[in-house]
Amino acid sequence: MFTFIRSLVAVIMSLLSVCFSPIFGDFTADTKPLKDDCRLYFATISDIHMTEETARRDMLRFGLEDFENSTYPLDAVVLSGDLTDHGEEAEWEMLKEAFDGYTPAKNIILAQGNHDTWTEESFEKAQELFITYNKEIADREIENVYYSTKINGYTFIVLGSETDRTSAYMSDTQLEWLSAEMEKASEDGLPIFVVSHWPINESHGLPETWGDDEPEIDDGGIGDQSARVEEILKSYENVFMISGHIHSGFAKESQKNVYGYVSVESDGSFHSVNLPQYMYMTLRGRIANGTGFNFEVYEDEVIIRARSYSAGVWYTDYNWTIELV
Repeated sequence: MFTFIRSLVAVIMSLLSVCFSPIFGDFTADTKPLKDDCRLYFATISDIHMTEETARRDMLRFGLEDFENSTYPLDAVVLSGDLTDHGEEAEWEMLKEAFDGYTPAKNIILAQGNHDTWTEESFEKAQELFITYNKEIADREIENVYYSTKINGYTFIVLGSETDRTSAYMSDTQLEWLSAEMEKASEDGLPIFVVSHWPINESHGLPETWGDDEPEIDDGGIGDQSARVEEILKSYENVFMISGHIHSGFAKESQKNVYGYVSVESDGSFHSVNLPQYMYMTLRGRIANGTGFNFEVYEDEVIIRARSYSAGVWYTDYNWTIELV
């Protein structure tokens, strides 16, 4: 049933692409890396906002099916926060149910978002649920809302908030841990992938893209600890920070004057990648949902490719190739 509906969506979009090509992208290319010597291949989505509604479960399943049917098996799927809408156990159960019966990748990486901290009971309960469902969904044993893991030799560092507010709070303990993990990862001489639901303050058009009429300087970003996180990350080479939270669609450099932001920003060898929200239609940039980025990691470069996982479409006008130093 899901395959039929997804195919129907693809057909409808294909018909539209006759008028709007190449805006709508490539419907025929395989879901595999562009080159043969890919060392790490993974997909990234953000802002699932799972509730008890089966429609949201099914929307996520469109993406899970796309991941599972990838021509070239994915090494990982990264979900960059706001996995649930209010962090309640029933929402986590629905998220788990969405994954039941699917093997979307060899590894699943779950990051916490602000919505995942908002249980009615307490923040401590929210932390407990995040840790519990990492085991239930990703089969990953963790002790904190922040953790690290290695995939194909590449380090993934996942950050989290230690309070239940819209911006993040990262304690000195977490920041010292981040610094130590970055130092350890740098010894491998490979790109480092940092997953944080919250982007760096004033990146990707913030604070204006956060949407407030009178935005504060740290609106939409990490918040008080942003400068320290940025300093730590920019102390190392070939760092890719993957975030969500802003609910902006794909936008490239040539559209910056129109939308006020770009999805992928680089400062030297630090690269910030902001993901569109998966569950809702985007408010800015490309209007779509069910979208995210695929990462292809090679010896000397990383290729980042935009995709609609719900419709099975490569958005070829939003691709980035980043040379490694």
